[in-house]
Amino acid sequence: MTSKHISNYLISLEEATDLIKDIKIPIKEEKILLKDSCNRILSSDIYSLVDDPPFNNSSMDGYALIYSDTIGASKENPVKLDVIDIISAGKKSGFKIISGYASKIMTGAPIPEGADSIIMVEKTSIKDNKLEIVSPSFKTYIRFQGENISKGELILKKGTKLTPRDLGLIATSGHNEVNVYKKIKISIISTGDELVSPGKKLLPGQIYESNSLILENIVNNLGYKSYRHEIIPDSIDQLRHELDKASEISDVIITTGGVSMGDFDIVRQIMEKEGKILFWRMKIRPGSPPLVGEWIGTPLFGLPGNPASSFVVFYVLIKPWLNFISNTHNQEIKIIKAKIVEEIKIKPGYHSFLRVFIENNGQEIIAYTKTHQGSGNVNSLSVSNGLTFIRPDENVSKNDIIDVILLD
Repeated sequence: MTSKHISNYLISLEEATDLIKDIKIPIKEEKILLKDSCNRILSSDIYSLVDDPPFNNSSMDGYALIYSDTIGASKENPVKLDVIDIISAGKKSGFKIISGYASKIMTGAPIPEGADSIIMVEKTSIKDNKLEIVSPSFKTYIRFQGENISKGELILKKGTKLTPRDLGLIATSGHNEVNVYKKIKISIISTGDELVSPGKKLLPGQIYESNSLILENIVNNLGYKSYRHEIIPDSIDQLRHELDKASEISDVIITTGGVSMGDFDIVRQIMEKEGKILFWRMKIRPGSPPLVGEWIGTPLFGLPGNPASSFVVFYVLIKPWLNFISNTHNQEIKIIKAKIVEEIKIKPGYHSFLRVFIENNGQEIIAYTKTHQGSGNVNSLSVSNGLTFIRPDENVSKNDIIDVILLD
């Protein structure tokens, strides 16, 4: 271990989280069409340009009329009115409703002047050219101007990652363009002589590489831009070339593998000699050997090679940092309470992130493991929907209530 590790060696999750808050990258903005903005992050607040609805309108197919005309209406004693016109959606009536008259109206059509309620068509019939009503009308069947959104109202805050539902809200408020942050560009580099891309033939001692695929899709789903590099063998020269390339095209570099204490852990070796190291190793399980630093001015996060370890470090360290630097406030880690219904092994003094399955058994929320917790077991990620969030000073026994992180 070199001197640059002495103060920041084997640190806690809280210490690591505080340290990386000082890592900054330029975050730029751009204006894009609304139709292209799903999963993008707003760089400014959005205010509605209109009232929603923009006018009083009917929520039912029926008749617009005056409520007092319908009081006491029943099958035995129907109220009879004259129908003066038909109002379809997108049209405005030229008539004013007075006592004794009604306008036939379709869902979404503007309420005519003078009307204060709607009777649904199912409560009416036409006999002898008269509208017969067998029930009192409803004022609640009118959707009033601005009852959903008022013109000038703040509808979405800066830092919101836009969902399809948000796009509908923005469109309703009259916007066709939005201001968003430019996507953070993230290079993902897997290292190791033993790694082979899926689809190729495995030779003795080789395994299929999966980390970069997992990370690439998490990065994209978070609203950022990933660059998935070719697998780098255990060669310092090839790694240097790829890191140089990544630093030119990306804002952030993520590597997997090569950060532990072995003879061929080349990410650690090259960062010790040629890079800048902020810290190395964390008190978490799985995932204790991560390395965080800088390569030619570009932040570098060196993740462990085991899939579960790599995933956990990204989820509990890198994802919160990305949210922090991009001011994103609606994709934070979500933690719930659940009963752990089995005995589990944890390491004292470490945060423990076991892969668990969370479900409601009809009485309570429970959590349990579905497979062994080896850090190389990628199946443990696929069959789980949560991570335990057990703090270093917690003692956990079967049937205790614990914190569990919900996985996306």
